[in-house]
Amino acid sequence: MEFRKAYLAAFLAAAVVAGCSTTPSSKTKVYETPAVATPRAPTEAPAALSAARNQLAGMDADERITSTLSWASTYLGEKRAADANQLLADLNPGQLSSEQRFTWLLLSGRAQLGQQQADKTLTLLQQYQDEILQYPAEHQAQLDLLRADALAMQGKLLDSLQQRVAAHPLLSDDDQGYNHNMIWQLLMQLPNTDLADAIDGSSGDLRGWLTLAQLYRDPIADLDAQVTRLNQWSAQWRTHPAIDDVPQMLEALEKAASQRPSQVAILLPTTGTLQTAGKALQEGIMTAFYQQQKNGQPPTLRFYDSGGDDVLAVYQQAVADGADFILGPLAKDKAATIAAQGTLPVTTLALNYIDTDNRADNFFQFGLAPEDEARQIANHGARSGALQAGILYPEGEWGDRVAQAFVDRWQELGGSVTITRTYQEGPSIGETVKEMLLVAQSQKRGNAVSRFTSLKMDNQPRRRQDMDFLFLLADPNQGRQVKPALNFHYAKDLPVYATSLIYSGEDPRRNQDLNGIRFVDMPWILSDDNQALHDAANEQWPDGHGRYERLFAMGIDAYRLQGRLYLLNALPSSKLPGVTGRLHMENQRIIRQLNWAVFVGGKAQTLPQVAEPGQNSSRAITSQ
Repeated sequence: MEFRKAYLAAFLAAAVVAGCSTTPSSKTKVYETPAVATPRAPTEAPAALSAARNQLAGMDADERITSTLSWASTYLGEKRAADANQLLADLNPGQLSSEQRFTWLLLSGRAQLGQQQADKTLTLLQQYQDEILQYPAEHQAQLDLLRADALAMQGKLLDSLQQRVAAHPLLSDDDQGYNHNMIWQLLMQLPNTDLADAIDGSSGDLRGWLTLAQLYRDPIADLDAQVTRLNQWSAQWRTHPAIDDVPQMLEALEKAASQRPSQVAILLPTTGTLQTAGKALQEGIMTAFYQQQKNGQPPTLRFYDSGGDDVLAVYQQAVADGADFILGPLAKDKAATIAAQGTLPVTTLALNYIDTDNRADNFFQFGLAPEDEARQIANHGARSGALQAGILYPEGEWGDRVAQAFVDRWQELGGSVTITRTYQEGPSIGETVKEMLLVAQSQKRGNAVSRFTSLKMDNQPRRRQDMDFLFLLADPNQGRQVKPALNFHYAKDLPVYATSLIYSGEDPRRNQDLNGIRFVDMPWILSDDNQALHDAANEQWPDGHGRYERLFAMGIDAYRLQGRLYLLNALPSSKLPGVTGRLHMENQRIIRQLNWAVFVGGKAQTLPQVAEPGQNSSRAITSQ
């Protein structure tokens, strides 16, 4: 998927939150962003902005307006929001007809969203609000969608949702399909508490959407109870815009209920080098199990030690004992051994990812792969309009593997890597950063030029300019050396995106040196939205799990998946809001969509989430 093919969908959906879930409907299709009718220019848009401006300067007024609007639309389609915005800014809105000014408003707003300037989009719409109210209803509705995108980009998810629901009846059929999917994406991202509060204060179609989302996204609810509640919703909301989605949701839930396991065997190491990790996973599984006991009838759980050498014997024993679903093993090599057996006697969800595609149809994988985080960061870089990336990572096989995952995804999206550097632990990290930024070379070039001129030269050292952002692999201690070095060497403004490795919990005094770094991490670490589970975990395990806290959270989601694996496998559009991320399935692998946060004042501050490219669409989708 190339940048240039992806952009119109990218910036218009920029406000949509991560997860990109769509209602699992047989009618679900890929809806591109609503098109804006722009007059066709007599010539194609020049490749260079300067050439476009030169040509426009020589045109008469009518041709210049027509060409500007047409070429700006072309630039937006080529992911050149800044160039489009500059062209549009050259027009005097007062000289445009009402139809031209509508087109100018819509394109300008989209260009601003493409540059992450939601506040400017909202200001623009407010400035012309009186005129907008005089537009035809379908024009007003398109601008309402633009406002909804801007609101969600600012993190005002409920405001955005209300705007979309209100505009929905006025949209064309194609725009309604697009808006339908966007509404569902927003619903999948509203925090649980906000969703419940919004239901209490809502009515009409909005209340129908909110209640449908609440019953659909409840991962702990008993499946039979969910089916009953969904039937009740259908009876109550017979004319709701989402009613056509419900039959397939019902069918999938009923099938999942009929296929849910009655006895789950859990293969975790209680001996050997992974026993501490296995213990954290087990305790997470039990926390989720106890929560389900309060809401329905959970399956029987039996635990087996997979820490020995013969994992096949353990697996076969679990099957002989009556297991109809197996969670585990944890070790990658042992998961590969199970996968290599061909068709398995029971559905198996390994708690790691293996490197081969040679696996049975009923073998699935779930883990906390840093490679997935690297790919998500590449997606984010693409959505933010970046084209060139630098990479800084630790020496060794692990760093090579994660960095390569980033490179593969980044290049797939059409980006280029301009610099890669590895570092070793210790004081040399600062020198590595300086060398990577080419600061010394810029200073030498300035000195060399000054020897051959009597003019006063600016010899201020500068960093290289061929990086739109830096992908950083570092733990907190390493990051505390990297970011100050970047700041010192004239790269304070360089965006830095990191994996969850950078965050080990709140430490405001020491984490001041990480300020400005954006990173991905799981909801369990960054959010208290799952308050009931957090309370249960704190009650059962008051000492916490330290550096194994993420594995504890993985145990919670692993238990949830045993009852809903069929749903994710049968409906590729379906999502499970998990504590380790928003979960969906690709090629029998559970993929996590994580939350974003940024260090501010030494604390991790969560950011609004946006849709990922490649989920339910062949096009890149958004930015934050």
